[in-house]
Amino acid sequence: MLELLGLDDVTLSAYRLWLRHPDMDVNGVAIAVGQANDTIRRSRDRLVELSLLLPSTEHPGHLVAVHPEAGLEHLLQAQHEALIRRHERLVRARAQVSTFVSEYLDNRPGGDGAEVEHIDSADQARAELLTLVGRAEKEVLALHTRRGRPPALTAEVLPVELRALQRGVAMRSVLPRTVSTDETGVGYVRTVASHGLEARLADDPRIDATTVDGRVGLVQFVQHGTDPHALIVRSPALANLVTMLFEQVWDSAEPLAVEADGDLESPADDRPNDTERLLLRLLSLGVKDEAAARHLGVSVRTVRRMVADLMTRLDARSRFQAGTVAARRGWL
Repeated sequence: MLELLGLDDVTLSAYRLWLRHPDMDVNGVAIAVGQANDTIRRSRDRLVELSLLLPSTEHPGHLVAVHPEAGLEHLLQAQHEALIRRHERLVRARAQVSTFVSEYLDNRPGGDGAEVEHIDSADQARAELLTLVGRAEKEVLALHTRRGRPPALTAEVLPVELRALQRGVAMRSVLPRTVSTDETGVGYVRTVASHGLEARLADDPRIDATTVDGRVGLVQFVQHGTDPHALIVRSPALANLVTMLFEQVWDSAEPLAVEADGDLESPADDRPNDTERLLLRLLSLGVKDEAAARHLGVSVRTVRRMVADLMTRLDARSRFQAGTVAARRGWL
């Protein structure tokens, strides 16, 4: 910590040596410390500058170590005054930030007065989401189960969410099932979960909704063939409806846990039974449906139905992808 005052380890070691052996010269200290003479000269000059070393009046050419408190007290005072000045600058900066926030709120479409504000711009919806999460104080509830969520949005929201979690904001999110098979989604969940976010999986309800502190909500809609649009809900009663929607989806969603190795753990009721696991092994070996049916003692139609069901649960578009995802989940 004394490096804050300009004293490194070499300088401290030199000071301790001169404290115990006032008759040592620069060369002796350099040998004892294992440093070059020029390095010790710089340390000596720094100690003299701090008044921790004084020239001896009794033994010319020698140095006398002074009580450290006498030399360092004024440095501590200088650092303290610098911290006070920095605090004053931070206070002024916070006031400027508040001014910028007021200007932003006053000049954005709709302002902060309307209980319900319609947004037809994806950029504005993204900005509103970042603002809501960034201003959260107690709780953020996020319903993000729509497929095809832009990766850029996750990348922009992630640092804001992490800062909110670090402030102690409680966060719960309902995410699409595909997040467990998407590399970007897995990385996102792993990161936020390690900071305290609770996550669950649900099917696609065609709606995104985020509420902050139970009083403000952002509801985003996507309809096929139309541009995305959103609503900012500031009415406590309407925000409560959004919260109720979230809680309803949350209660029916499947818990998502993060395993010790950082991978996402599939919900227990989504794991294959013994027959399905055997079928996955057979398919991974390239066994045809007919042979798999004979091995399992079922009809070919049953095998194909089981394969289709497994592909749906794994969100796979091909048998090969199903095998890859199943192996990643530890189903094989």
